[in-house]
Amino acid sequence: MATHIFSNDHRRAWVRGAVAATAIAVGISGGVTAVARADQQVGRFLVKGQIEVSYFATGGTPTWGVPLIPETNAGRGGKFQTFKNQASFYWHPAADGGNAHEIGGAIRAKWGENRWENGPLGYPITDELQARGPFNAVTGAMNAFQGGVIYWSPASGAWPVWGEILVKWSSAKRESGTYGYPTGPEIRSATGTYSQTFQRGVISWP
Repeated sequence: MATHIFSNDHRRAWVRGAVAATAIAVGISGGVTAVARADQQVGRFLVKGQIEVSYFATGGTPTWGVPLIPETNAGRGGKFQTFKNQASFYWHPAADGGNAHEIGGAIRAKWGENRWENGPLGYPITDELQARGPFNAVTGAMNAFQGGVIYWSPASGAWPVWGEILVKWSSAKRESGTYGYPTGPEIRSATGTYSQTFQRGVISWP
């Protein structure tokens, strides 16, 4: 039976893919390069530091609502804060030059299924961005992470792509290219190969 596994040998491929993913993501960076102002009281809680910078730069209270919790410690030395309108901001000093990024909705839920910032995807390195299909039409959304990406569309749902499969998918123009959006998780077969289904085909490795 095929299972969804992140093995030690595939981890080495993932590291190579993560480097490639980061390089690929440069062209779609959602980084906010601003200096934090004084901490600000928003509703019951303070919004502070780089989370404050990104929160206000991407719309603030009208877009994300008030914070539901104070800024809280996240894995491996980061911080996060959740907000009323189904969004969280995550920050880590080693992620995207120390910028904080927003993640929400179905993409955040799928990231959570993969152990949040402590899983193979790591911290977000972009805010949620529009994803585009053929003819440059907006057809979904995505976030890039330290170790891969999560793409969502109404037709396919939200799924992560990482490692060598991400490299191959990126070379085929991702969601706007040959394969379209991912439609399932990466699967390891009994023979040790990895594959992932997309709207218009399957990508396998090695």
